[in-house]
Amino acid sequence: MKSALVFDPILPMAAVAVLALVLVALTAIIYIRIGNRLSAAQRWTLLLLRLAGLLLVVLILLQPSRIEPVPSPQLDQVTLFAVDDSRSMMQRDVEAGTRLEAAKRLLTDAELLTADGVPASTSARFFKFSETATAIARADELTADGTTTRIHSSVIAMLGSLRANETARALILFTDGHDFEMVNPTKTGFAARARQTPLYAVAIGKQGKVRDVSVRITSYQPYTYVKQKARITGALRLIGCELEKIEVELLRAGKVVESRTINAGDESEATVQFDVIEPATGQFEYELRVRPLNGEVDVSNNVALTFLNVIDQQIQVLFLEGEPYWDTTFLQRSLMRNEKMNVDSVTLYAEGKARSVRKKAGEKELKVPAKAGDWRRYDVVVLGRSVDKLLGADGVAQLEDYVKNGGGTVIFSRGHAFTDKAPRTDLEPVTWGDTMTEQVRLQATREGQSLAPFRVLAAEAEDPEKVPALIAARSVVERKPLAAALAGTGADANPGMIHRRVGSGQVLSIGVDGLWRWGFNAKVEGVNTVFDRFWDQMILWLMAGRDFLPTQKFSLRASSANIPLGEKMYLRGLARDAGASLKDIALTIRQGGQEVARTTLLPDPNDPEKLSGEFLPAKTGKYEASAKFPDGSEQTARFIVFDENLEQTEVATDVSYLRKLCEASGGRLLQPEELGRFVRELGGQHEDSTPQTRLVSIWDRLWSFYAIVLLFGADWFLRRRWGLT
Repeated sequence: MKSALVFDPILPMAAVAVLALVLVALTAIIYIRIGNRLSAAQRWTLLLLRLAGLLLVVLILLQPSRIEPVPSPQLDQVTLFAVDDSRSMMQRDVEAGTRLEAAKRLLTDAELLTADGVPASTSARFFKFSETATAIARADELTADGTTTRIHSSVIAMLGSLRANETARALILFTDGHDFEMVNPTKTGFAARARQTPLYAVAIGKQGKVRDVSVRITSYQPYTYVKQKARITGALRLIGCELEKIEVELLRAGKVVESRTINAGDESEATVQFDVIEPATGQFEYELRVRPLNGEVDVSNNVALTFLNVIDQQIQVLFLEGEPYWDTTFLQRSLMRNEKMNVDSVTLYAEGKARSVRKKAGEKELKVPAKAGDWRRYDVVVLGRSVDKLLGADGVAQLEDYVKNGGGTVIFSRGHAFTDKAPRTDLEPVTWGDTMTEQVRLQATREGQSLAPFRVLAAEAEDPEKVPALIAARSVVERKPLAAALAGTGADANPGMIHRRVGSGQVLSIGVDGLWRWGFNAKVEGVNTVFDRFWDQMILWLMAGRDFLPTQKFSLRASSANIPLGEKMYLRGLARDAGASLKDIALTIRQGGQEVARTTLLPDPNDPEKLSGEFLPAKTGKYEASAKFPDGSEQTARFIVFDENLEQTEVATDVSYLRKLCEASGGRLLQPEELGRFVRELGGQHEDSTPQTRLVSIWDRLWSFYAIVLLFGADWFLRRRWGLT
C-alpha cells in the first residue's frame, strides 16, 4: 500500500477554516491601518511574514499525516477444551454412566480425541478444571475428584495460558454448571470477551430439582455448669424441600431425647434449637439428626455432632462498692446464696473505712487486690459506684490490665463506676448521661434475645408481679464501637445493658436502677425469683466466654467443636497468672484412641503471653488434643471433623448459569449433538486478513517549530526596527 497524505484536524475542519479566516482578516486590517507609517515594501514584508506564520499554525491544527500499512501479526490459532473434573461429574444421571464418561464420549464422537484418549489435532488444547484449571495430555488424567468448582478462576487461568504468539478461536466447557466461587457469570464472560475468546458450553447431566437436607452445629460453648440450661443450635441447609416438614432429632449417647418439626417454607436455610440440662459433671456427646427425605441425594450430611463439657467449680466473684445501694446489695446477697458462686466483697461505708465480707473464710484477711496476681484469682469483678476511692489510681490501672491482658470479666452494675478524679480507662463500653427516664421496663434486643438470662426474663415478662417496672433508666451520651446492646428500655430503644469485648476480656455495663425489685415476689419462695435466676444465667453466660475455668491455672482451648474437612483447627494455651510464663507446650492429637499427630504450642506473635498452634486433620472423625502443663495438670480439647462437600449435594445441572456465561462472552450454549459440526466449522474459520493501517503525523518535526519561531520573530524584529510597537 502506498502512503497517502490526509488531514486529521484537532478541531472540526469548519472550525479550523473559520479560525484561519478570522486571523487572516485581523492581520490584514492591522497592517492596512499602519500603512501610512511604512512604505509599501515594508507593509508587504510584514504582512507576508505574519500570514506565513499563521498558515503554519493553521496547518498544524489540521495535523497533516500519512497512511502507513501495519503488518498483521503472525498468530497461531488454537481451540481450548475444558472438562469439569469436580466430584459432581461422578453423578450417574446420563445414558453413558457418569457425567465424566459422557463428556469423554462426546469428545471422542466429535473426533477431538483418538481411541487412545489423546488429542486428535495439534491445534486443540485440553484442560481439566475444578478449583483451578490444569492442562492435560490424555483423557485418563480426568478423575472427577475435585472438591469444589471455581469456574471464573479456571477460565482466567486457561486464557492466561496462551502464549504471546497464540490466540484462541474459542473455549468450550464440558460441565454441569456448578460454581461455588460466587462470581457473576457476566463478569467471567466479559473477561473472556476482552481476550477475544468466546465461551461455549455443553451442559452435561440431568436438569431439574435435587432434594437434600444437611445439618451442622453452629453453637459452641467451651463448657457449661451442672444444672445450667445450655442451648444446642444447628443450621439446616435445604435444597428442593420447599413447603415440606423436616423432622429433626436430638440424640444423647445415641438415644433420642427430643425431636422438632421444622416447616421449610420457601427458605433455603433454617435454624433448629434444643435446650439441654446435665445434672452431673463430665463430657457428653450430642447429635443432631435429620430424618431422610424421600429421594434425598445424600443422607450422610444429615447428622452433626458436638460435645458439651459440664463442670461444677465455683465461680470466684469480687464485689467492689464505694457508695452502697440496693442494687449491688441485692445482687451480692443473691450470689452469696448461689451454690455456683464464691463471693468476696469490699464496701466503703465511710471515708477510709471499708467492710470486707467473705462467703468462705480464708487464711488471709480479705483486702482490695494490690497486684496483678490478686486480680487474676477472680473470674468476675462487680463494680458499684466511686470504686476508685477503694482502688486508687494504681488499682484502676491494674483493673484495666486484668480485663485487657488477663481475660477478666467486669460488670458495671450501676452505670459509671468511677469519680471524675479517677484516671481515664477504656473499660466502660458506654458513657451514661445524667438524664433519667422513670418507670421503665427492660426488653431484650435482637442481640440479647437468644441469651439465657433474657430467655428467663421473657418467660416471666407477662406477669407484672414477677417482673415489675424498674425505677429509672439513664440516657446514653456516647457508645463505643463494637459495643452490643443486649437490652433496651421501652419504645425509645434506649440501651439498658451493653456488652463489649475489651482486649482478651469483656465488660457489661448496666444503665438502669431498680433491678432489685425483681427480687420481691410473694408468689415465689426461697432463691428462685426472676432476679436470682436472671443473674445466675448472666454470670454463667459471661463465664462461657472466658478462657479459664474457675480455679484453673492453665487453659487449653480449641477454636470450635466442629470444623469441615480441609479447614485447620486452631488451639491456644495460656496461664491465668501472668508470672507463670509459658515458653512452649507439647500437644498430642489422637483419633479413636490412636495418636495421629504431634505439634507444639508456641508464643503468639501478637500476644507473647499466649501460646498458639494449628492442626490440619487428614480425614473426618472425632479427635482430641491433649496438653500437659507445668503444674502437672493435663487438659483435653475434643472436636469433630466432618465432610461438607456441596459438590455431591447440589448436583442438578445449572443451565441458566452456563447460558449467561456464554452469552456474556459472545458465545452460546451448545447441544451435544451439534458439537462435532460446530468444531469443524470453527476450525474452518480464518483470521481476518483485512489490511491494517495507521496514521503517522508529518507536522511534529523540529523544522516546523523553527519555521514558526523564525517567521514570527522576523515580524517582531522588523516591526521594532521600523518604529512600530
